Amino acid sequence: MELKEKELIHLAQNGDDEAFTELVRIHDQRVLQFALSMLGNMQDAQDVYQESFLRAYLKITSFRFESEFSTWLNRIVMNMSLNRIRQRKVKRFFSIEQKKEAEEYWDIPEKQEDQNDPEQLLLSREFFANVTEQLSCLPPRQRSVFVMKHLHGYKISEIAETLQMAPGTIKNQLFRAVRKLRKSLKEFC
Repeated sequence: MELKEKELIHLAQNGDDEAFTELVRIHDQRVLQFALSMLGNMQDAQDVYQESFLRAYLKITSFRFESEFSTWLNRIVMNMSLNRIRQRKVKRFFSIEQKKEAEEYWDIPEKQEDQNDPEQLLLSREFFANVTEQLSCLPPRQRSVFVMKHLHGYKISEIAETLQMAPGTIKNQLFRAVRKLRKSLKEFC
């Protein structure tokens, strides 16, 4: 944890709202992307984003510097996202608008050679939309592990710490998620 971030946390714990605002500024983009990855639509992601920072603001005094601030914050976002998923009860599939929204938000990377090939560009966008849709079909824990590892680049140990699970369990959940995604996306491979 950077010294500046540590100082901001101490200030926020002592009631400095500007310090907390700076912590939000540092982490806001990643938190919104993480929530969007978990929930699949911008409306729910923005709600979880706001609820997560509100919860962090109310609980900042309970942060004990035993882990990274981002890990603590991710745990809040994860819990809020899982709660939102449970509230839905019925699996919702992405609409065309939600797919476009996710595409635009993540700004799908395009290979240099694909920019001149409209068919390849369309296929990559279609593939991304299908991956996004299939992610919504995974059980919440498998989805969260996959999202943290492959969309946000976290290490197994970081995911285990955030989700408070054993690394072996994380690897198992990741294996199952990849196997399900591979099976459901077979037509593109």
